[in-house]
This record gives sequence, structure tokens and C-alpha cells, in this order.
Amino acid sequence: MRERFELFTIAVTRAYKYIQQIKKHESATFGIKGIHVMCMVALGKSPEGLTVTEIASYCCEDKAAVSRTVDSLAEKGYVDYEEAQGRRRWRSKVRLTEEGRKVTEGLDGLIDEIVGQIKGSLTTEQEAFFYRVFSIINDRLAEYCEKLETR
Repeated sequence: MRERFELFTIAVTRAYKYIQQIKKHESATFGIKGIHVMCMVALGKSPEGLTVTEIASYCCEDKAAVSRTVDSLAEKGYVDYEEAQGRRRWRSKVRLTEEGRKVTEGLDGLIDEIVGQIKGSLTTEQEAFFYRVFSIINDRLAEYCEKLETR
């Protein structure tokens, strides 16, 4: 069991580091940072907009970090906040601007290209099996962490 733990932990850590490196390098071509990518992807899937809390949940990131990221994207003109009197800014919906949509479309194309290269010669069935198993493992990790919270 220990060998499987080590193999899994090291593999996931390596994959995460590679993903971070890819996001850092490739996002620079759009003048943004890696954390901006996931926020823009989330917003690109939700034309009605998302709150900072919803974006943070989607990206599995800290709400404060996402709030700073959204502010940075707003400064670049890629997102804007809905006007809502009396609402705290982090509760307001954030939407992509027209310029933000253009950047997100470019990101989508780049993501498709990268995922295609990484998939390589895996069959559709192999890829689907991997994601099913990985999702099950993530769900079980989440269950274990929930139990830790109740201890």
C-alpha cells in the first residue's frame, strides 16, 4: 500500500507542477497569469456571470486569491462586475467583457490543442476510463477529508 501511496502522490504532484508550468508559460502569450486562466474558463462557461465565491469553488482556489485575480482581470478590461446596490462586491456577479470573451476563445483553442497533444494516442475509451477512475479517487479523498473535519 505504501508504494501505491507514494506512486499516486508523486504522480499527482508532478502532474500539478507540469500543469502550473504550462499555464504560466502559455497564459503569458495572452498577457495573463495561470490563475487568470481558470477564472476566465469558468466565466466563459457561464455567460450569466458568477460570483467570486462561485469562481473560487469552480477553480478550487481561495476566495481571497480569486477576488484579487478578478480585480486584476477587471483592470485589464477582461471582466466587469454587475451593478448591484447594497451588495458586497464579492457577492456581485462577474462577467466577461467582449475583450475577455475574445481572450477566452483564444484560451479555449489553446486548451484544445494542449489536451490533444497530451492525450496522444490514447483511445477515447482509455481517456474516459482514466477520468472515471480519477473522479472516483477524488470523491473518496473528499469523503476522507470530510471525516477528518468531524474528528
